[in-house]
Amino acid sequence: MFKIYGTDGNNQIQAQESVDLVTALRISKEMRDAGYTFVTMASENPEHVGKPGVDTIADGKTPDGHDYDWSKAGRAGKPRAGDRVITKKDF
Repeated sequence: MFKIYGTDGNNQIQAQESVDLVTALRISKEMRDAGYTFVTMASENPEHVGKPGVDTIADGKTPDGHDYDWSKAGRAGKPRAGDRVITKKDF
């Protein structure tokens, strides 16, 4: 179930519902095209279990056995082995 909310020209909140994502996205676009503001869509997936993302890493593996090597330091810190470092001399 998807719920789509938007504020109309009279500053009143309008809501619609849709059971599938494609229809919900179409409704959102139609509301924006009609001049609605603050258009947003909310949903709850009844088949989702547990917290989103990876919540357990053991020995460098996710619960389903995949390798997990993401780290914040690797994204914004010093380069990892194999990364190409661009310096001023490269320009």
